[in-house]
Amino acid sequence: MPDATPPAAIVSERDPSALTRYLLSFRWPYRNEAVHKVLVDGGLPLWRQILRFVPNPTERGRALELGSPPFHITLLLQKFRNYDLSLTGFASDGRPEIEQTLESPEFGETYNYTCTCFNAETERFPYPDSSFDLVMWCEVIEHLTENPVHALAEIHRLLKPGGALVLSTPNASRADSIVNFLLGRNIYDPYHLGAPLKGSRHSREYTLPELKDLLEGCGYALDRAQDIDIYAPLGRNRAAFRWFANHVLTRITHGHYKFHLFVRARKTAQPFVWRFPDGLFDGGHLAFHMAPRDSRVVMGENEVIHIAMGWGDLKRGRDGVAYRRSGTVGDIYLVGGEGVTQATISVRNGKGEAQVWHDNSGDLVLLGSIPFDASPLKWTTLTIPVSADYQPGNPLHVRLDVPIGVDVSSCSAN
Repeated sequence: MPDATPPAAIVSERDPSALTRYLLSFRWPYRNEAVHKVLVDGGLPLWRQILRFVPNPTERGRALELGSPPFHITLLLQKFRNYDLSLTGFASDGRPEIEQTLESPEFGETYNYTCTCFNAETERFPYPDSSFDLVMWCEVIEHLTENPVHALAEIHRLLKPGGALVLSTPNASRADSIVNFLLGRNIYDPYHLGAPLKGSRHSREYTLPELKDLLEGCGYALDRAQDIDIYAPLGRNRAAFRWFANHVLTRITHGHYKFHLFVRARKTAQPFVWRFPDGLFDGGHLAFHMAPRDSRVVMGENEVIHIAMGWGDLKRGRDGVAYRRSGTVGDIYLVGGEGVTQATISVRNGKGEAQVWHDNSGDLVLLGSIPFDASPLKWTTLTIPVSADYQPGNPLHVRLDVPIGVDVSSCSAN
């Protein structure tokens, strides 16, 4: 914890000059003062806007900041919001932690920061379920190279019910980029050779409708979502085009052309939905994507990462149950733990054989099978015994061999 702040050093989040002085006062090894000043002068309008989206609880809360270095937002959150912070990063050299000491003699503050490092696109975040009141995901999503849905699933898992996700990212359709494009200039980021943080270059920027569709489709409720100009235009011609885009063009196209996107979303009682929007993911490649992670699959929630090709579109029956119909072969992949003795699957309107397999070091092993004949009028729960040949940790492969297909609503390893 820092020493008590002298009365003369009190800072207001509404005072840009005081905030600049505060952030520039911090020292650390190998700090380049000129570079730091450029970073703070350019970043402060963005960081102040982010702070406006962050709720300030009366009781002390817990917050996770994804992508904490270089710690400017961290410092502002500590100063002006009532949270205990957990910090994260992703080092280019693969280290498990990033440690940094920041010291401000002028304000009498010293912080020893430790960031936990992991890959937000592929790894399980190293925190328990429902751990945080707030997750900060600012200036990160545009750096992801493959799968923001995985990160959103983990964020949803970590948030307490009603907890908030605050997200910021550059607007792909900002007026300044359109001007550069019209002038024949490249609108993409230069290469970041030598960057200490992995994935520092922008990989995929978003428009506001894309971002809203992604979050709402995955089960988040939006509190606020808007595009905001945070920087003054460079020159009269750019100012004129920005005015035209924001006051005329938007009425025609319904597009959003301001510089940056800001969102505050919340976790509701609804489950997370693994949804990969068409505009963000190429359907031809997505058909080959599987990343099983759960012992229970529910159609309409998490089936997309657990099923192979050959399934019909998601439908919902009169009873409100979501389902998909298999082809002549329907494959579902589950992750089972210790003590799995059976697989259960809810089916309707089909007959054939239900089998459970898994891969033991390259050898496919049949663990159990049963024949079935399911009525078209009601859901039937099939229970497939799993033999002692099952090795915990191996994915369970449930296969439905059905000549005319069958409706499936859920499947689990028990």
